[in-house]
Amino acid sequence: MKYEISVSPDKMSAMITLRDDGVRYQVTESEIMEALRRSGVKYGIIYKNLRKLIESPAFDVPMLIARGRPPVDGQDGRVEITVKRRKNSRESKRGRVDLKEFASRERIIVKKGDIIGKLIKPTKGIPGANVFGEKLNPKPGKPAKIRIGDGIKIEKDGTLVATKSGQLVLEGESIYISDTLIIKGDVDYSVGNIEFPGSVEINGDVKPGFVVRATGTIKVKGIVEAATVISYESNVELTGVKGREKGMIKAGKDVIAKFLESTHVEAGRDVEVDGPITNSVVKAKNKVLSSGKKGVIVGGMILAGKEIEAEDIGSEIGVKTVIEIGVDPSLREEEKILSAQIQLDEENLQKLLNILGDLKKLRDANGGELPEDKREVFSKVTQTIIHLKNSIDTNTKRLMEIRKKIEISKKGTQIIVKRILYPGTEITMFQRTISIDRMLRSVVLVYDEKREQIVVRSYKV
Repeated sequence: MKYEISVSPDKMSAMITLRDDGVRYQVTESEIMEALRRSGVKYGIIYKNLRKLIESPAFDVPMLIARGRPPVDGQDGRVEITVKRRKNSRESKRGRVDLKEFASRERIIVKKGDIIGKLIKPTKGIPGANVFGEKLNPKPGKPAKIRIGDGIKIEKDGTLVATKSGQLVLEGESIYISDTLIIKGDVDYSVGNIEFPGSVEINGDVKPGFVVRATGTIKVKGIVEAATVISYESNVELTGVKGREKGMIKAGKDVIAKFLESTHVEAGRDVEVDGPITNSVVKAKNKVLSSGKKGVIVGGMILAGKEIEAEDIGSEIGVKTVIEIGVDPSLREEEKILSAQIQLDEENLQKLLNILGDLKKLRDANGGELPEDKREVFSKVTQTIIHLKNSIDTNTKRLMEIRKKIEISKKGTQIIVKRILYPGTEITMFQRTISIDRMLRSVVLVYDEKREQIVVRSYKV
């Protein structure tokens, strides 16, 4: 009996075949192992098949006796993104899902310091061996084909950390954080409401009912239609607004537009419109400007701290137009709130002082002692009186500061009407109000501190 060993061309497998040479004897493990040794096969021996051959020998039937182990190539490097997209859409008070929030969940918005993911290094792989025991080297993995861009730093352990707030962008083989969110079309159900820690550029319109909020500048190339657009720290620049008396435009600095129609606008600095302002409520800390051939202010209410300028104010048909200047609208609002709060606190203080007086009389009548239930009332009343006095003192001090600022602001304030100031316009400057009853051409309205009245002068270019 002969043992014939054959090895595959790639040296990854070996077969054993029993041949009848006329001499019959029992197949043993030692004989098979000796045959393998003589042929050089020493790795990956399949002992299960070896035992099968011993138990049930068959002639001229090849059997797999050894198998090599191929190498495991290394894994390529990669980036694992761990930061999650927004999961929860906002719900209405009735528990209904707001569809305007759906699309916004697809944007990955990160804040400075957020862990974005991890850069995984390539692995070397696992070596293999053929049936002769020769080592087979694996192909090492390749470094990640990724470019770490702006706004991301790599820690020593490969952790990716945001160095600024913005939108995480995965673009081809690049990953970076953009502090400008660009919307190629309209803000509608396909885009959803926007809340972004940077600047926003919208190439289309903002459709009715949608909301855009950002810390940086917001630019809208189209029309804002009965929607809300708020820049907390910078400017809002847009073509125009058709508010339908809904929504709001608000900027930490300036609002810049070509027209404003039936809307509400607030600016921490100026409102500059290269066209008409119609039937709108506009509030600016410094200046409201309506310029150009169509630079008219018609209807609504315009409030500014230092200056209002327009080609025309009012209209030939006498549409009521309210103009107020000389006080930062936010200061005027705070003055009203503080005055009301002080008055309320003083009324409550007087009531509590009366209660305290009655309790003191009761205590004196009882030899300097109060019933147990009255002691707690006495303590609470005393504490509340102290709190109210502190509140009145603090609010009065703040109110005096505001009124001082208002007095200072009287200098240099003016309303400029380059063409026509129409009847039906109501002008208020430092709580003095006049109603325009006849057409005035090219005028400047200022406040005369000595006479404490509004003075109309001629406007000269």
